[in-house]
Amino acid sequence: MAWTHIHQIKRTLNKALAYIENPEKTSDYQLLSGYNCDPVFASLEFTMTAELARHATGEYDKTGGSNILAHHLIQSFDHKDDITPEKAHELGCKWANELLLGKYEYVISTHVDKGHIHNHIIFNATSFYDYHKYETVPYKTAALLRETSDRLCEEYGLSVIRNPSKSRGRTQYEAKQYGKGTSWKEAVKNSIDKAIVNTADFDGFRAELANDGIEILDGKRITFHKIGIESKNGRAAKVRGDRIGEDYTRDRILERLSDPKTKERKKVFPPKQESGRKEEAPAANPPPEERQRVFSSYDKKVEWQARQTRLSETKELAAALMTIRTENILEYDGFSTKVEELRGRAREVRGTIKAIDDKNTQYKNAAKYLLAYNQYLPVYQELQRQTFLTKSKYENKYSGELAAFKYAAERLEKMGVNPSVEPDKVMGLVKEQGDRVVELSGNLKTVDDRIIKLRQAHALVKSLQNNDRDQERHRQNDIEL
Repeated sequence: MAWTHIHQIKRTLNKALAYIENPEKTSDYQLLSGYNCDPVFASLEFTMTAELARHATGEYDKTGGSNILAHHLIQSFDHKDDITPEKAHELGCKWANELLLGKYEYVISTHVDKGHIHNHIIFNATSFYDYHKYETVPYKTAALLRETSDRLCEEYGLSVIRNPSKSRGRTQYEAKQYGKGTSWKEAVKNSIDKAIVNTADFDGFRAELANDGIEILDGKRITFHKIGIESKNGRAAKVRGDRIGEDYTRDRILERLSDPKTKERKKVFPPKQESGRKEEAPAANPPPEERQRVFSSYDKKVEWQARQTRLSETKELAAALMTIRTENILEYDGFSTKVEELRGRAREVRGTIKAIDDKNTQYKNAAKYLLAYNQYLPVYQELQRQTFLTKSKYENKYSGELAAFKYAAERLEKMGVNPSVEPDKVMGLVKEQGDRVVELSGNLKTVDDRIIKLRQAHALVKSLQNNDRDQERHRQNDIEL
């Protein structure tokens, strides 16, 4: 089980990146990697992408999302989970890729300097793919982070909370203590669970907790005091039952004591009530020999069956009939043949889209470096005009701009792009290719929809044929009797 968290970075991007990239925490950079950026120059990459987004969208004041520069994800694994740093890093990359859909640059590091392994992921708030800001909705985003992480943890054989309680979420401090196995609140919960199993009444429950050093404080709401422990702020370690989980209120504890074997109370739903309207029984089917037709009139066979079926299924059968006629299915095996043909076409379209996307990523990166190069070229040219006495002062004053210019120039040279090329010319190519992707995506959706309809029609026809065979078998049995 991994604890997850996300927070915004508005001013301290360099500081945050320096922290997560610390070689002492990442086994000398062995557990550090980046997506569509060099981790060492991630801050420059993020800034250049944001500048390109402003240039492309014409929003020079901001590109949505206020002044958020990046987002910081944390994925902390339980100290009890058997996971290596390498596997944790691999899992973290998969987690980031699923959350960000390959549209945002990010740096991921796995820290091993504490008693528990944890991942840090800092990703650009601005997408290099579509220049949109990453939108967060606190509760929905937190749920998405947790659900995605839990699913991946389960795939890796790690523990997962199946039905998390609706208690107030842990603070960052509490989550860190939990990850290290030193959370006193978690110890209180474990003691309560054990005491409920071992006792049958509230007095015995109170005495059992006292043996574990936990005092029950009676009041409007039940409170538990872990004796001899101090909380983060130096106060006594006290916590209300409803603050640690819905199963730890006074009423719920009394219920659990009366039935200690029941860990969770399952909801029992009444059986679904049938509507008052009675459906007419389907008409009896004629003998199979009367239904044999040449497959050139295959659709007529299905149409006949549609007339013999209940009204509630008519739309489904009508849709299947339309698919059979539209796709020109002349025999039963024609479904599989047509589906394979369409799947092959879909694979080709997806391959073309991926190739265009990959090429467009290169174009976008080139435009990003070209824009930065042209933006800071005057600063670099002014540096060349400085005298020996003023050069050092000028370099200190414009160190950030000069570093960005140097980095952009190096990246353009590595990519084989002439620095004199206009960024807008490259962005024109990006738009052309983007329009092509939109067109291909529409075609792909059409093909995928056809495949879905064919499979639905195939399943329905197969079901009808099985019904025919069952009825024929019953008829033969009746004759023999």
